[in-house]
Amino acid sequence: MQVFQRKILDFIERENLLRPGQRVLVACSGGIDSVALLVFAAETFKNLQVDVAGIHVDHMLRGEESAEDGRFVKGLCEDLGIPFFGGHVPVPAILNEKGGNVQDICRSGRYAFFSEVMKKEGYDCLTTAHHAEDQLETVLMQLSKGSVPTGISIKREMDGGTVIRPFLPVMKEELLAYLKERDKQFREDPSNESDAYLRNRLRHHVAPIILSENPAAAVNAVKMTADLQQDEALLANLANERFNSIVSFTEDGYPTFDTNMFADMHTALQKRFIPLLLNYLYAGESISVEYNSALLDQLHHHLSVSHGNSTIDLPRGFRFVREYDKVSIMKAGKDHFSERCILPKGEWVRWGNMLLSWDDVDRVDKGACEYRYFDMPDHDLPLYLRSRKDGDRILLPGMDHEKRLSRLFIDEKIGVEKRLKLPIVTTSKDEICAIPGVRYGIRFKSKRTEREKYIFRFKKL
Repeated sequence: MQVFQRKILDFIERENLLRPGQRVLVACSGGIDSVALLVFAAETFKNLQVDVAGIHVDHMLRGEESAEDGRFVKGLCEDLGIPFFGGHVPVPAILNEKGGNVQDICRSGRYAFFSEVMKKEGYDCLTTAHHAEDQLETVLMQLSKGSVPTGISIKREMDGGTVIRPFLPVMKEELLAYLKERDKQFREDPSNESDAYLRNRLRHHVAPIILSENPAAAVNAVKMTADLQQDEALLANLANERFNSIVSFTEDGYPTFDTNMFADMHTALQKRFIPLLLNYLYAGESISVEYNSALLDQLHHHLSVSHGNSTIDLPRGFRFVREYDKVSIMKAGKDHFSERCILPKGEWVRWGNMLLSWDDVDRVDKGACEYRYFDMPDHDLPLYLRSRKDGDRILLPGMDHEKRLSRLFIDEKIGVEKRLKLPIVTTSKDEICAIPGVRYGIRFKSKRTEREKYIFRFKKL
């Protein structure tokens, strides 16, 4: 058993899993793996100057049998001379009321209780009994789902502290031998034998074949995933640094950046940058946002080009907008007029961040405005304002034919969101004569002649 203990202690030291003065909760279901961990921690961690307690959660799925698991773990903690914390999650009642996935409800409820106890009782670390074969099964599950096979994390942050997994370098048979040597009993959950769950199917039918070909396959999976996790941590840090360096934020707190700076990143960083962008948007949400690969691929595609414009609706009412080489994330919603409205003569009308007006040229001072002179018969007046619509065209100076606004906006590099906000100035017959700040139609002149008796004025707030 000294080899077994040394293997785990070396792993703890190499991965910097524990430090003197920490207070550790050992999650124990009552099964072989977690009982071995509880006994090992109670016997060994005190030499590391670490306090240990056991914690158990009853998911109430097996009635009295589940309750007996809790009593068993409590008795084991008493025998080992360590504190015990017990709780329960009424999974059947939650399923009846809200539905959902049994395993997800068990896990979320279990970890909520762990976090609660850690905060209330002053524990800063939770340890679980995942071992080498668990890691092999996790890798197989990730491969079957098309995920990167980084496996179970050796160490990760959680609400209330840190989760560590010191048993990853050892095999299940070593845990069983450890308990037999100490004459310790354990309990087993019958659901572990069911093939209803993917992990169990892989455990029963796939992993044994792999281990029969190479008994070291599980330990090799631990070494491989440790390397991958280190690589992933480095790439995540680099992506985070780039995110902080190229992303700026609007007054409303929404991110914006230049696609050229995104393009300068290595593809490996680009693919990690996009989840960072989405995580920023949904931080603090009570329900985590699921990002499927199709959405991530779609965003990556639109970030990899700088011509044209694109918009993508995101979960929770957000919108991704790329206007040529400028990307913005914003809340979807109308911030422009949807109805046609009169632009009364002699009055300023506000449209978003613009003020627009028209009057007799001799009655007004041009002031600090953009302006144009025009003349129209009375039946074309007053002027109107509206938003753009499909098929809009304008006759520009020097052209024989009207130009589609969609083409004009492309030529002028006007982004999608800005197009929605621009006022379209029309005659009473809905003939377009100006897009203030962009282009003016043939009726509007920059220089006055004897014919022009009106002036159109426009300024930004």
